[in-house]
Amino acid sequence: MSRSARESFRAIMSYEEADALPVLALEPFEQRAIERWHGEGLPAGVRPEEFLGMSRLVQVPLPWGPMPAFEERIVAQDAEYVDSISNMGATVRKRRDNPSMSYGHLDHPVVSGDDWLEYKQRFHAATPGRLPRDWHSIVAPRLEASTDPVGICFFPFFCRLGFYAMGMERFLTAFIDDPDLMHDMFSHWSRFALDMIRPILASVRIDYAMFGEDLAGKNGPLISPKIYEEFWYPYQDPIVNLLREHDVPVICQWSAGQFEQLLPGMMEHGLNCTWPLEVMAGKDATALRQRFGRELLMGGNIPKEAVIAGPQAIDDEIERLTPLIQQGGFLPALDDMASPDMAFSHYQHLIRRLQSISLG
Repeated sequence: MSRSARESFRAIMSYEEADALPVLALEPFEQRAIERWHGEGLPAGVRPEEFLGMSRLVQVPLPWGPMPAFEERIVAQDAEYVDSISNMGATVRKRRDNPSMSYGHLDHPVVSGDDWLEYKQRFHAATPGRLPRDWHSIVAPRLEASTDPVGICFFPFFCRLGFYAMGMERFLTAFIDDPDLMHDMFSHWSRFALDMIRPILASVRIDYAMFGEDLAGKNGPLISPKIYEEFWYPYQDPIVNLLREHDVPVICQWSAGQFEQLLPGMMEHGLNCTWPLEVMAGKDATALRQRFGRELLMGGNIPKEAVIAGPQAIDDEIERLTPLIQQGGFLPALDDMASPDMAFSHYQHLIRRLQSISLG
């Protein structure tokens, strides 16, 4: 009897034998890509994963945003853009022709320390609605019975939450200008996260945990290792330790960009995985395996540019990554969101090639 995708995920990420490669989308699909694909063979109302027989990363349904959420409303608009207040309290600009993508934050709810004291009251695990009402009777048993890997996604986490609350520039400069505020912010979010996940870990076997951050651009980290050591580890460590106590095998750092400079410290503090390994930011899974060995689990690293280009470029990437796939501890997948300039036939070719890979 063949293993489920969940069992295969655990086996591969533990360097054990697996029957087949669980073919996953580590990144979401742009809505405009799906709209295009509906005209190229994807049936209406059907998700690409379902149509192509892919596995999926199941996420425990946890609302990490503010409660009560901010009232979402439009504050300005013209022929090209719509500016609106998001549920996180930031004023977000979006293009009319691509409403699923943000084109910048114009204003933020936390400008002063007093603003933070008010904002933090919206982040408490005991607030009604944080845990699904039917968690014990329906949701937890369904997750426990899942044949796909089940995970806790801390998304948004410290950095993302800070960007939403304060804006990128104010957030990054506050580590120097107002460190006390930042310590209080990180401490509060750490306690909030711990209180959120305790009932989850007590009820469901968790296969992976993922911290969702924007830590870097294509040229390097947004945060120095020194800042990361002072502000991240004291507050992330208790979360990682709790995950370890409950035998979560994959603890992953998600980030776009090139943050390799931060990886040694992350691994020292219990993280053992990273994805999606964006090729355009200089990420090379083979080079990372040579540097960090089997201690670093990985996923992604198939450049979306290759899938846009077509079958030959896709085949070249599969050939490049095959030795790493055979070693284990690596799940090949697209390194970015599937975009509307990607033909559905090209994406199908990628998935069929991955599904045809023989392990062992």
